[in-house]
Amino acid sequence: MTANDTSRVGSDNSDSQTTEDTEIISEHEERDRRIVEETRAVGGTTTRRDLLSRTDLTLDELENRLNKLADGEYVDLIGEYERELVVLTCRGEQVAGGSR
Repeated sequence: MTANDTSRVGSDNSDSQTTEDTEIISEHEERDRRIVEETRAVGGTTTRRDLLSRTDLTLDELENRLNKLADGEYVDLIGEYERELVVLTCRGEQVAGGSR
C-alpha cells in the first residue's frame, strides 16, 4: 500500500462541501423517501394500513404521496384500495438505498 502524495496540488473537487452546497431536500421529497424506506424495511412489500401506522402521514397525505410515487415508478400499487399492496420497484430500491 502506498502513502498519499502530499506534494500534489489540490483540485477544485477536493474542497469539502459546505451546508449551502449540499442538496436541499424538500419536505415532500423527504416524506416520499420515508415511505420508500419504510416499504424497503419490511421486505419491499407492504400495505397502506401498515404505512399509515409506520409514518407520521395522514390518510390523505399518504394517498397523495403513494400516487406520486406510483406515477414516478418508485412503487407499484396492486389490488383493491382496502387491501392494496405497495410494492417497491427497482427505482424505489435505489432511492431507499440512498443512491439517486
